[in-house]
Amino acid sequence: MVGSPVTSLRIVLLGDGEWAARSLDALQRAGHRAVAVVLRERPSDDSLGRAAREAGLPVRQPHDVNAVELRDWLRALEPDLLLSIAYNQILHAPVREVARHGALNLHAGKLPFYRGRNVINWALINGETEIGITAHFMDDGIDTGDIVLQRVLPIGWTDTYGTVLRRVTDALPGLAADAVALVAGGNPPRQIQRGLTGTYFGGRGEGDEWLDWSATSATLHNKIRAITRPGPGARTALDGTPVTIWRACYDPAWPRYLATPGQIVGRSADGVTIKTGDSTLLIQEAAVDGGDATIPDWPIGTRLALSRVSALEERLERLERRLLLEASS
Repeated sequence: MVGSPVTSLRIVLLGDGEWAARSLDALQRAGHRAVAVVLRERPSDDSLGRAAREAGLPVRQPHDVNAVELRDWLRALEPDLLLSIAYNQILHAPVREVARHGALNLHAGKLPFYRGRNVINWALINGETEIGITAHFMDDGIDTGDIVLQRVLPIGWTDTYGTVLRRVTDALPGLAADAVALVAGGNPPRQIQRGLTGTYFGGRGEGDEWLDWSATSATLHNKIRAITRPGPGARTALDGTPVTIWRACYDPAWPRYLATPGQIVGRSADGVTIKTGDSTLLIQEAAVDGGDATIPDWPIGTRLALSRVSALEERLERLERRLLLEASS
């Protein structure tokens, strides 16, 4: 910890999820006074709302955080600081200015890189070996304000979305307490991002989860572990039937050679080996058509859909064949 705050701050927490709820507790234990909580309009869970109710705090859940009515409500609370943790709306200047020290945001990305949304998933997809967690002042941009405090957490080759998410969730409350202590102490450090080269990532959406077996094994390995539980899981198809790939393994030392991507080329007690664009990948856990996840045992020679387009084509062909059979019967 950076140390005890010079003075206690009145804080309004805007956020969502377990990491915001745990940060609320960390701030209160550090001697700060949370005076209200603002929830996302559609929260991911009730962690923060439950924590706020248990603490007896007033709660708002606005459709528009920049509405005049909410701004007036915030101003009446006389906050010293607004703190955003996994809040999904941009705070415009009139809202940020209701607090004496402005607004601080906690971001699960190594700014100025990995600005934007779903950055834990994107970091894994990109094969990163570390992920940053950053406290920065908010401005009119998205994750572009001055950095107050930043820490780095490791990402291992076999880490998944679930393990990295847990690592970030465990680390964020300490970052929140230490960053707020720096603000409370006066003249907090500010690393200006303006002019720095950075990267921005948009939110992932439906359809992004489909696998292209002509991609490299490393690319497929990273994508599967990046969107596994608690994410939607990576998708492919078997004879036109959707399949979710939950767990896979790749060793960069495995042979590289050309063959038919998407074809099963090996079976073992650990799963099935599938040919990729440059090597192979061991599929260890999969679920067919929303069923239970199991170790797959598809026969050698079986072909999984090469891409989402080919999966749709296969399903269309199956439908056409069925319609022809029904018409001829």
